[in-house]
Amino acid sequence: MSVNILIAVWAISLILALIAVAILARPLRILLVDICGTDQRARFWTLYASVLVVLAPLLVVSLPGLLDAAATVGLAAVLQRAVFYSLAGIIAALLVMGYAVWKPVAVMALGRDRAP
Repeated sequence: MSVNILIAVWAISLILALIAVAILARPLRILLVDICGTDQRARFWTLYASVLVVLAPLLVVSLPGLLDAAATVGLAAVLQRAVFYSLAGIIAALLVMGYAVWKPVAVMALGRDRAP
């Protein structure tokens, strides 16, 4: 795969990931303030989650040989697979992050249900 195609694949991955981060960062931070107790902690975990959402798809599309078969077919196939693998990486990162946030929220909700 040529360097130009690789740069295009990384650009697709970054753009999709940054869109997800832009949509989720503010609501996530608001939720994390409740969970973490301070704005500084919530800010750290929001940034941590944002980095995870950006790096996960980059890692997936950068796997050696992943897009080589598509490169023999043509640029359109490479770009289609790049979008697919980028979205798969974002979804995987969001699932991990969602589970990590869901656990304390569920515990907090359970505690509120039991309060007198």
